[in-house]
Amino acid sequence: MDPRDAIVVRFEVAAEQLERAAEHAHAAAKHFRERDVPAGCAHKVSIEGHLLRVRDELEAIARFHAEHSEP
Repeated sequence: MDPRDAIVVRFEVAAEQLERAAEHAHAAAKHFRERDVPAGCAHKVSIEGHLLRVRDELEAIARFHAEHSEP
């Protein structure tokens, strides 16, 4: 397997996590609109979790790039 294929997978995972974060953002907005603050905050925590996973993927991509790039 070409090592770049792993990068493709990491970008796909990051994209999926961003989509999930967006879904939670819409849900949080709905809850806050309805004045359901606890539910809105719960979705905010979920957004943070998805963004952390995105950050992990992007860091792994950056590490791969650093290891395989020429100065």
